[in-house]
Amino acid sequence: MRRWATLLLLLLPAAAQDPGSGGLDGPSGPPRPAPEPAGQEEEGCGEEEAEAPEAPPEPLPEGVDPVQAKFDKAKALQKKGKYVAAKRAFRKLIKDHPDHPLVPLARDRGGDNAFLGVEVLQESGPPERRIDVSVMGDGFTLEEQPMEEKWAKYCLTVLYNEKLFEEYRNYFNFYFVRLASFEEGVDPGLSPEELKKAQERNLRRRRDINYKLDYSTALDCKAAGPQGQVMADPTLVYKWLDAGAKELPGCADDKFVIAFARFGQLGMGGGGIANVGKPDKSITVHEFGHAFSRLLDEYAINPDPPEGLWAKTLLAPNAYPNPTEPKPDEVPWAHMLKRKVKGVGIYEGGATFQKGVWKPARTCAMNVGGNQFCPVCREQTLLVIYEYVSPIDVATPDPAKEVEALAGSESELVVLPMQPQSHKLKAKWYVASLAVTTESGAQAAPEEAPEQAWPAEDQGPAPEAPYGYPTGMGANPYMGRRVQMPRDEYDEPPEGKLSPLGQKARKRKDGAFEYAFPVGKLPAGGYVITAEVWDDTDYVVKDEKHLLMERVSWRVQVVLPAKPEGPAPASPKR
Repeated sequence: MRRWATLLLLLLPAAAQDPGSGGLDGPSGPPRPAPEPAGQEEEGCGEEEAEAPEAPPEPLPEGVDPVQAKFDKAKALQKKGKYVAAKRAFRKLIKDHPDHPLVPLARDRGGDNAFLGVEVLQESGPPERRIDVSVMGDGFTLEEQPMEEKWAKYCLTVLYNEKLFEEYRNYFNFYFVRLASFEEGVDPGLSPEELKKAQERNLRRRRDINYKLDYSTALDCKAAGPQGQVMADPTLVYKWLDAGAKELPGCADDKFVIAFARFGQLGMGGGGIANVGKPDKSITVHEFGHAFSRLLDEYAINPDPPEGLWAKTLLAPNAYPNPTEPKPDEVPWAHMLKRKVKGVGIYEGGATFQKGVWKPARTCAMNVGGNQFCPVCREQTLLVIYEYVSPIDVATPDPAKEVEALAGSESELVVLPMQPQSHKLKAKWYVASLAVTTESGAQAAPEEAPEQAWPAEDQGPAPEAPYGYPTGMGANPYMGRRVQMPRDEYDEPPEGKLSPLGQKARKRKDGAFEYAFPVGKLPAGGYVITAEVWDDTDYVVKDEKHLLMERVSWRVQVVLPAKPEGPAPASPKR
């Protein structure tokens, strides 16, 4: 289970925003509109404001639950953008049928803070073979849904500003979990003592100038960090993510979320959730680096070195706690120092501490105002991507079934690798003969097929964690689905001989590249044929678990064409 101490570690505050590097509205930004008074009903949007008289219901087919029909009708109104009418319909359903099992779902969709549906922003492939990320907004009322949708789409724009995410964009699916908030605003981050004093001051003030302490919003965002960094309530994030998964299965498989707040500042990230204000190319990449890549901050604002538990738990791919400058072979990025990767060194000041913590680079998205990862953080992020996504997207025919091919035919085994934007994954084919000699001298293949190691369509999402806990955070036992499978076999090459066939990629009609092995060119016999696909990117120097590689094997019988039955036809006489 996630421990709050670990979460606090991952949620270390983002650096103060450089006025020239972002688009966030800070304390000096434009004045904020006052929120609607609590309890006031939202006004309708456009033509929906005037409520039309209700038409008599059409007769339902036999066996159809009338309450389910009402629920589906209200849901259809939401999909059409008729949010006020849908809200009325859900509330009427709740009032008329208070004991029906659909009432909890109707409350989620018809409440003051409501779930309005889930939409696909980018679909690159099946959820079980991609990284599924949902974006959701806080502090957007029913009238502000166009703005919320615009910000949701902008999350992808700013994330793809980092060249690694742009290169591997086809490895991700993005979904918009649309939420409506009753009010606009972010709660102040106050301690219990500060909250009590603020409440007492409010009692002495005129009501119309009271300091707002508790906005009613969908994610209950608060200015939780020391610099007012925004943070959503994780319980509510996962509540709405669960609601989205009921409507669109797959959107919550990996439990990664970017939560943006209408009036939030800066951001906080960790445990699979990247909290931001307005999506920004610096802040969004930084917080997603915490939430997805399990990276720590590389800026330093705390003059004291870490002590006690902090000093022991700050170790990360981009941070190394040590009282004095460590030796090059001691830091987690020693392999890059050995390779002399440009821009990588050992620099004091990281994980927010000016002393006692060492980082790998002077500039990085995990530092102040940066929007590009340093080489160490880029390598770590790509390794996490491959924890979830196999280099092999599709293999045909089904590797779980024995393949029979005619000698001399055009039969093929095909692997479709994942498709980065500007380079192709590589492939090799290995052929192992399964022929054995029987007592009669004939040759036959063994009955037992080799164990299939490649996780094909049924690899599924990562194991379930308790409700409300992410599967993607670095500090809990749930990692990407591929890293949980044994990978010791990748220390050695596959069985068989390397074949010169099938190593050249060919372009399909849809523009994708694939590799095909012509099994019909093999002599008759039994074989195990293995395709090995890997990403030879320069972004990764050290891949201990062989995450950038995947193999798939087929059991193949190549047979001779059947001989015609009966005697051969006589030659014609001359």
